Amino acid sequence: MSSAFLRTSGRLNAFQRVMYQWGELHAYNAVHAYRIARPLCSERLREALRAAYCANGLGFVEVGADARSYRYEVDPSPPLETFDGGDDPQAVLKELFARELNTPFAQPRCRPMRFSAVTAGPAEHYVCVGYDHWVSDSVSARLVVRRVFDRYLNLGLPDNDRPLLLYPDTYRRVFANHVGKLRCVRGLVQAFGQVLRRRPICRAPYTSVAHMPVGYAMSSTAPGTVERLRHFARSHGATVHDVILAALGRAMAEHLPRRVSRDGNRPMALGTIVDTRGDSAVDLADTLGAFLSYYSVRFAAERKAGLAEVTGRVAALTGPIKARRAYLDALPKMKLFSMVWPLLQPWRKPHYARLVLPMTAGVSNVVIRDTWLDMPGSPIVDYLRGAPTGPMLPLTVAVTTFRGRMNLGITYRQTGFTKSRLDAILAMLQEQLEHPQRAAAPRRRSSSPGPEAAPDRRSAAA
Repeated sequence: MSSAFLRTSGRLNAFQRVMYQWGELHAYNAVHAYRIARPLCSERLREALRAAYCANGLGFVEVGADARSYRYEVDPSPPLETFDGGDDPQAVLKELFARELNTPFAQPRCRPMRFSAVTAGPAEHYVCVGYDHWVSDSVSARLVVRRVFDRYLNLGLPDNDRPLLLYPDTYRRVFANHVGKLRCVRGLVQAFGQVLRRRPICRAPYTSVAHMPVGYAMSSTAPGTVERLRHFARSHGATVHDVILAALGRAMAEHLPRRVSRDGNRPMALGTIVDTRGDSAVDLADTLGAFLSYYSVRFAAERKAGLAEVTGRVAALTGPIKARRAYLDALPKMKLFSMVWPLLQPWRKPHYARLVLPMTAGVSNVVIRDTWLDMPGSPIVDYLRGAPTGPMLPLTVAVTTFRGRMNLGITYRQTGFTKSRLDAILAMLQEQLEHPQRAAAPRRRSSSPGPEAAPDRRSAAA
């Protein structure tokens, strides 16, 4: 295969290249699951998958020797795994999520999507797709699934006659209206300043920075949670996402090892992944790729501060970021990151990622507004996601709002959390989201932390 042909097929943008590089350390995958209120018909699903792949030129993807260009190739026989959910399909599903998040895709050539199905009794099943994140973002994964489900479930979607566009342009052209010289300079100055200042933040104390397997936990909030959160957010001049960040920050501050400053501050640095398709100068509605950026907010989460107070702080930080699209400043940072990466010795790479992207935790928040997923009488009744942590995040929360229901998928580094600590963080996060008005400052614990909470001074606040 010639490099000339690869260049005509597509070029990795800055974010794609970084995510591809992270795959050298550990799988950088995401996974989605759709609950279908019909019996599983595995042969029909296989045929729908094959037809969708052939019609849209999907299947294999191969990266060129320069690690900057790639091409797709049709796979006429995409595999499908099936699992019996037995008496506890949720447990089987959770194990499947963990496996998908930990199983790398081959480089430089692979099938970048893995489809599977889990039975959930005689009348329901889940269809799951795990994907290599540099190839697809959440929107791209749903574009593919939409074409598979149109055939599998007879949804009758006329727009599926339009083939998917496989070879998006680079960020420089797609976001030419927003990514100019000034933004590039600002992003690079921020990157250098971030490394030089190295302000302390609270982070999980890894037993090993280089050992990167992740675990996965899932939960769903109680009915009525979404409306309560929207009302609470509006009453405090914030968004629901601001409340999620504040609630996660308080939960992490409460249950991470007690390394605090004298005034009781617990400095949190929380990251947010941003879908940048809406900022593009071209129509990306039917385009596969990873059109992502991120921003982070740093705020104090003192024990005496309630959810309303912390939400106000977060909203004051995120408002200007959204107003001036400051999340696009991350694109030149990613470009610089990817240029330095090949120069590092392998053992330095996990530490480098934590140095340049210091984070306490991250959030991937998606509100599903795809009309094909929410049609009256649709057999698709639920939707769950799992997001990667990458080499710098100890924990990521994938929040998915679908049909008034909020699902939480927690991906966490196994060397950073015991089960009891992870369960406590998830329980406090869920309690705050379900009852934001009741989330006052926690009472001080009377006993000192046990051995589990002992800080790792090399990594708890770096």
